[in-house]
Amino acid sequence: MMSRHGASIDLKDVQEMTDRVMIDLFKQRIQEMDLYPEELTGTWAEASSILAKHFGKVSRIMSRNRGRLHDLYKAALKELEKV
Repeated sequence: MMSRHGASIDLKDVQEMTDRVMIDLFKQRIQEMDLYPEELTGTWAEASSILAKHFGKVSRIMSRNRGRLHDLYKAALKELEKV
């Protein structure tokens, strides 16, 4: 069990941990760019742009996992909208 900002996050496996890290990465980068979730449309182009800025490029592995990463990006936007 992890704790972040007083909230308890129950992670059961490596995939859940990886997903959580990616969601947090997207959220952090969105906040660093001073963007509001309402301004973003949730497209793969936005997600891939954030990944490219963070990692320097979108790798083949990221491209193969495009659907999963896109879903995580949209999950990050939803979490930011709740705040």
